[in-house]
Amino acid sequence: MAARDKAEVQRLKHQADSLLHNIIPEHVADVLKTKAKYSENHHDVAVVFASIINFNDLYDETYHGGKEYLRVLNEIIGDMDDLLKKYPSVEKIKTIGSTYMAVSGLNPSQRRHTDPPDRHLIELMEFAVDLQQTVDAFNVSLFEFAMELRIGYNIGDVTSGVIGTTKLYFDIWGDTTTQRCAQLLAHRFQFERRGEVYVKGKDLVVTYFLKSDGPGGAVS
Repeated sequence: MAARDKAEVQRLKHQADSLLHNIIPEHVADVLKTKAKYSENHHDVAVVFASIINFNDLYDETYHGGKEYLRVLNEIIGDMDDLLKKYPSVEKIKTIGSTYMAVSGLNPSQRRHTDPPDRHLIELMEFAVDLQQTVDAFNVSLFEFAMELRIGYNIGDVTSGVIGTTKLYFDIWGDTTTQRCAQLLAHRFQFERRGEVYVKGKDLVVTYFLKSDGPGGAVS
């Protein structure tokens, strides 16, 4: 009887840990087990925002009260979530409507044991490419509609933290940049200079388009 009770307690613990890790990264949850609060500064973290810019055009209130819209959104976000299994350094932060936010490089222990140390930057770019391919494949199943995915990739210093005491919320804050991305990743990807684009709070910023895998040479 004692062995059965112990097994049940262990099962419930695993279940609770699994639910917690769906909200907060495992390395953050481990810290919260011994501390009441969590905040951490990180250097050279990569951030991706992937937005389906025309998804609202798919919405039709007259068709099942708009439920089909949510079903399709849940299905494509689920496909994006599945990609995380391929990239151990990539973590999903949140979805905002039809925008998917993910980062790499938040786990300090993982970064210390990764060779090369900038591997997480490459992984997130590969993840972003896979996101585009996932949406392209999903479009094949849609009737007379093609979702358009716009992806932004940045690198910079951020602070991660957990907010709240009852309904915990994990997020990051920082000031990532674009031009440095092309400089750091030119040995692995080819970029095309897009030119200056106005960014709120930053004025004009030099941006680049990702062209393909493979060394792109020097980046100006």
